[in-house]
Amino acid sequence: MKLKILNFPLIPHHKDEQRQWFLFGCILLLAIGLYIYKIDSKGLWIDEFISLIDAEKLRMKDGRFLYYPLLAFWTTFSNSDAWLRGLSVIFAVGSVILLYELARYLFNETTGLIAALMLTLSPLFINHAQEVRYYTLATCVTLAGTLFLAHALKQPDNWKTKAGWAIMRFLAILTVPFNGTLLGADLLLIGTQFSKQKQRLLSFATPLIGLIILSIPVAIDLLSAVTSGKHYLVGSTPGIREVLREVRILTAYSYPPPPPYLTRFLHVYILLAVAVLVIAIVKKPRSQQTLWVAAWGFIPLIIIFVYSHLSNSIWITRYFLFVAPYLFLLLAVGFLKIWRKWRFMALIVAMVYAIAVSIGLTHYYSSPERYMGARGDFYRGIAQIINAEEKPGDVIIWSIIHGTSKPLEHYHRGSASIIKKEYEYNFDEANLKKWLNSLPPIESRMWIVYPNQSELFCQLLKEKYNNVKNYKKFGQCNVSLINPEI
Repeated sequence: MKLKILNFPLIPHHKDEQRQWFLFGCILLLAIGLYIYKIDSKGLWIDEFISLIDAEKLRMKDGRFLYYPLLAFWTTFSNSDAWLRGLSVIFAVGSVILLYELARYLFNETTGLIAALMLTLSPLFINHAQEVRYYTLATCVTLAGTLFLAHALKQPDNWKTKAGWAIMRFLAILTVPFNGTLLGADLLLIGTQFSKQKQRLLSFATPLIGLIILSIPVAIDLLSAVTSGKHYLVGSTPGIREVLREVRILTAYSYPPPPPYLTRFLHVYILLAVAVLVIAIVKKPRSQQTLWVAAWGFIPLIIIFVYSHLSNSIWITRYFLFVAPYLFLLLAVGFLKIWRKWRFMALIVAMVYAIAVSIGLTHYYSSPERYMGARGDFYRGIAQIINAEEKPGDVIIWSIIHGTSKPLEHYHRGSASIIKKEYEYNFDEANLKKWLNSLPPIESRMWIVYPNQSELFCQLLKEKYNNVKNYKKFGQCNVSLINPEI
């Protein structure tokens, strides 16, 4: 029997099928529109510049690699912010398509439409679709692997499905090693599905061994990064509150809500969403496929949760963005169960969701800030100030927390020389004076970009130099111009 995904019907033949494909086409158009709308309204933040640097070096970093050669190829055509982020849009749209196909295969077209629409409308997912990072690629590849495994669980004698599953899981791990937590769910499902069919169970051994062998270099690189003490982001240790909060962040509203009314409303939304998830899993009729989706959605979260308590916390929303499609699929299943049993309650659930996601989308597109997990998209503004007022012979002293001058090189359009200098971590008077005294003697106009906004720094700067002009603060950075000609 051929795979359903390989018989993807581009030209439907029945009216019901035509209607479903028309609706899905509308969802795809909506997804494309939302993902490219205001795609360059915010400047690149530091993690996006790190992606560009890693793409130039084209090497594995902390077990991550797959995104970088793709980005390196993509940048050969343009380096505009909109174009650079367009690569993530492609994988975001691919994720919507794959989620729809997975839902169609496991359940039905209606479930697929609802799940695909919810993924499309997720402000957090839109944020990552408009970002020069690998998170939508990770989501897309993990969904492809899950779709192959879903076919393998139903059609265990087709070796192509098992090979496709292993290949896609390897590519997912090569994108972000955290995606490997899905293997916990995969192995549990394979073991329970074929516990009494030894031959079919063993048929997964070859692709699994191949997957493990291919992943060894990733594991070695990741282990080296962890043991070497390199810089990495550590999240807060999660509790029940943090877990419940992720329901809101992943599905509808990714910013810290202002109190009191929006906070209370979103608390109601979280409770309703959790209730829908419980109904999807617990309420009969409960299909085997629902439990599969629950495993793919929750087992990776459980692994990350436990690890975050046993070691350094990696409970950071974007690290487990790849589980969002399975949560949306469960929400779609639960909503349809409510719709069939309690129509009025389903309308209330739909209304609360519509309000929550509308507020989330409005905030995302209107806010000058990125979502709560991103910081430092102020480099475009700094460069615009320098570009507008730069004169021949100017020198730029560039000192930021992350050390790299890539943000300035990306946005700077002038001819000023750039001197990269390490910044002083201790912002007391003695250390700030030491840093200022270490600056090279320059007779021309000098721009200083420094990650300190204190009055003390501005005061010391004016004591050392005459004719200092301080500009407005840009995020963590202070921008000053020293003009010896005045």
